[in-house]
Amino acid sequence: TQRAAASMLAAGARAHLAAGSSLARRTARLARGAPARAPRRLAARAMAEDAEPADDSALRTGTCFCGAVRVEARGEPMVVSICHCVNCRKLSGAPFSAQALFDGAKVSVHRASPSAEKGAVDDRRPDVTGFQSSARVERFRCSMCASPVYATLAKGKTCVVPLAILDAHPDLPRLRPSHHMYYASRVLDAADDLPKFVASSGRNARRWTSEADDAPREEV
Repeated sequence: TQRAAASMLAAGARAHLAAGSSLARRTARLARGAPARAPRRLAARAMAEDAEPADDSALRTGTCFCGAVRVEARGEPMVVSICHCVNCRKLSGAPFSAQALFDGAKVSVHRASPSAEKGAVDDRRPDVTGFQSSARVERFRCSMCASPVYATLAKGKTCVVPLAILDAHPDLPRLRPSHHMYYASRVLDAADDLPKFVASSGRNARRWTSEADDAPREEV
């Protein structure tokens, strides 16, 4: 019995180390700006209708609160959404979160350089802390100030950048959300004309109606 228990503990430790190693490799890949595999085709009609033509000339940048971590996103996002799910609300400290979804290969994360030159980056790996908040989402924060700086979907194929960390780019088109997600879980109503979905806006998404507020909540 003791031998079996020891074997189970050892297996659990190996699984934990493997998960941590996988997370570290994905963080390092973003830090190097290495391309990720192509993202899956987004099924939501709202995403397809609002997608911008491919243009990699645009470069949007952003930093965490303390400036130690710098995020760079090239090209136009696949979609911009507003999420009302419980995880996004509690982890952002806001009634909802707004984010842009980019091809994972077009986003890079850097350690900001102490150089006086604005936008300078350091060759070292960015100091971020990551954790898996749900089965499909990994979130990363600056280890210094705890600002959320990005998240990944589908093992890094898609990178999610919070609009709140982006710098102002008056020379680029302003990012505009195309829909609300997990609207049935909201704590604050949104008086706009954007499409609203009960939960995810992906395949088989269900549009929100007032009757949906009485239905069981769907998990993130």
